[in-house]
Amino acid sequence: MRIIKMKDAGRNFTYQWPEGTEAYDHFVEYEATAEDGKHNVKIGFGKRYTYGRERIRVVIWIDDHPHAEFLGVDDFENSGEVLSEIKVPGDVGERICRYPDEPIPERYAMFNVEGLPIRVQGPGVHNAWAVVTNIADHRTLTALAALRRLERRR
Repeated sequence: MRIIKMKDAGRNFTYQWPEGTEAYDHFVEYEATAEDGKHNVKIGFGKRYTYGRERIRVVIWIDDHPHAEFLGVDDFENSGEVLSEIKVPGDVGERICRYPDEPIPERYAMFNVEGLPIRVQGPGVHNAWAVVTNIADHRTLTALAALRRLERRR
């Protein structure tokens, strides 16, 4: 998926999840294209209490469906980096790709990948591989969402 142009940017975006609403302080919306045509990509920026503290949260929607979620690393204020756990097919739906026990799936070769517990400390941190990128790298955020979208369609 390739970003074509920015369509909109704003503040105070709210999304209705099945378990309730979530507010995002800022959003950016793009027109994008893929092999199957044009798409709308929205990236929402907010905060959520995760792994023992409030962290930056980034969600990427393609055509109004959420496909990727990122959270801020422990040193986000200095690095600006966010990460998203790698998911693989499991017995029931998807599960995390276990760090360091499992190989990183080939389809993630284009991404910078690290172990989640290397970058995030706190209660309940999963031993998972995670895609790492800068919060300003909207092409990588969108690329991961597009990959997840394709995986779900198979």
